[in-house]
Amino acid sequence: MEEAEAVVAMLNSAPFNLNISAVEFCQKSPWELSELLFSVLSTINPAQNFENTTESTNVWMMETLAMLSYQPNADGLSERTLQEGIATGNPEIICSLLAWLLPQVDMLQKRVYLVRFLSDVEIPPELVLDETTSKLQAQNAALREQFKVTHQQLETLRQMEGDPVKVKEQVVELETEREHLRSRISELKNKLQDVEKLDEVVETVKILKSEMIEEKKLAQLVSQQRQELARTSDKHEKAYSMLQQIRAEVEYSDLSASLNRMLQETCTVRLEATQKLPEEIETKEVRLHALQKVLSSANNSEGLANIQAKLSAVNEELKVLRRKNGLDKLSETQEDSRKESMLSQQTHMGSIVANNARVANDNVAALRERRDKLQTDLDNRNATINEVKATIPRGEELKNYVDALRAKSVKYKEMKKEIADLDSEHGALLRNLELLEQQTDVQAELSKDNADHVSKHTSAKNLRKMTEEVKTLIQDIRRKLTPQVKELKLLRADLQGLELEQTEKKQQYSDIFLLFERKVSKLEAELASSRKEYEDGKQTLKDNASAIEKLQASQLQIQAEKETGSVSSDLSSKIEQQQELLQSVQCKQQKIKETEHFNSSQMAMMKDLLALLAAKLSLYSSSAKPSVFSTATSLERGDGAQ
Repeated sequence: MEEAEAVVAMLNSAPFNLNISAVEFCQKSPWELSELLFSVLSTINPAQNFENTTESTNVWMMETLAMLSYQPNADGLSERTLQEGIATGNPEIICSLLAWLLPQVDMLQKRVYLVRFLSDVEIPPELVLDETTSKLQAQNAALREQFKVTHQQLETLRQMEGDPVKVKEQVVELETEREHLRSRISELKNKLQDVEKLDEVVETVKILKSEMIEEKKLAQLVSQQRQELARTSDKHEKAYSMLQQIRAEVEYSDLSASLNRMLQETCTVRLEATQKLPEEIETKEVRLHALQKVLSSANNSEGLANIQAKLSAVNEELKVLRRKNGLDKLSETQEDSRKESMLSQQTHMGSIVANNARVANDNVAALRERRDKLQTDLDNRNATINEVKATIPRGEELKNYVDALRAKSVKYKEMKKEIADLDSEHGALLRNLELLEQQTDVQAELSKDNADHVSKHTSAKNLRKMTEEVKTLIQDIRRKLTPQVKELKLLRADLQGLELEQTEKKQQYSDIFLLFERKVSKLEAELASSRKEYEDGKQTLKDNASAIEKLQASQLQIQAEKETGSVSSDLSSKIEQQQELLQSVQCKQQKIKETEHFNSSQMAMMKDLLALLAAKLSLYSSSAKPSVFSTATSLERGDGAQ
């Protein structure tokens, strides 16, 4: 249940925003669960064109899970059980898949994007030995390496620059600020038009601004110098304490004890160099060899044929299982699933509307919080600026502080030189000790050779002579080495000075390069805006020219019509035609008025006649039928009476 609640919480968040409860998720049918898994996988890997059937969708889901390097063995499942669970919509398997997919949607989308460009192209076995295919394969490998490098550079740039949405918001804010500043500048220009000696005031303001910038830079330099002074003082204290320890050891301990200690240190270093380091190098070489084997091993034609045979066998097993289990259930539940899909679509639309409203409210609240945070940040920065202004030394105090810093830097350089001299002397002493050790070895060999040839009585005298000779040799070697040690000291001092100059020049170069880049970007932006303005002006000029040409053509036509008089003649002919039509219409109206009374009387007579005929017909149809002649005579009488 906890896993289902976590899955529901992730489905209700972006980019899915399904707005479902845990109860609804648990009550979903197997078909709906498989559809939900398909939608999640399609958001991670947008589905390409394929057959919209259950078999093709299940195969596509298995392929995408394999591409995403999902391991069913980690969840205690086999590939066959996973396929059956996806095909039948097993809730446990689909819930475990969603719990693995949803927390790492962004990472999986990136993996899918990279797989498209970094996956090997399948080559048929008959084209493996072809020269063109081998060349294309090498070109593809080079392009893949280039893609890896560019993708890594892009990721580093994204990490350095941050979120592009925030950058766009900052750009919009800066543009609004620029417009606001332009409006303020125009207002100030309008206000300061009548001010006398405006140029002098502007120059003084510029000078004041530059002085304030210099003050800020000096304050930053002061803080940096303080930090450097603290660091150097710590280093100096550590070096001084080490020097005191060495002096104390030299004073209170014998030369033999110090030599023994140094011999022990050299023995430990030799052990590390002869035993530990070779073992580590061997282990790393073995691992590197194994990795190179894995990377160099390519799929042969036999391996590809075996994989294809396995895939075909698995597909056949899947078809048999679907025929046995899935088809009957799908045919029965098809109508119910349609109804449920309609209801789910309606609920989904309602949830989308509710989510949009909620997201809008959340955005408004987030913007308000951001506004409050920015306001508090601005107040804090203003307060810190005021505090810094109050603590910055000015005038004579600043000069005294700069002089003190210079004196401290001089002391620091002197002490650094002393430490370098001590280091060089320590190195020379170490070299002398090594020479002494070598000479003692030579002395031991000589003593062994002399012991064989010389008698026992003269051995002590020869040893004394040999020791004296060794001492003289050591003194000669020291005399010869002293000028070289001095030259070494001078060279180290020169090297330190050159390193300081190199760092300063490097810093100057980086500053100049940054300024140059900023100026170039500004010039490019100004050039783009000017080009846009030029194009807009050119377009408006073309439009105006076409409008002027149209007006000139119409003007010329009007002038030509004025000169020829064709317009007036056409208008007069049209007026005459209209007058003739009006006269004919008036004549027709008079004729209609004259014949109107006669026509109305005729209409009344026709109505009476029709009524009389209707009466005669009714009488004829009745039982007492008169003779035809009587009707005729009566009609004649009626006519005569009339």
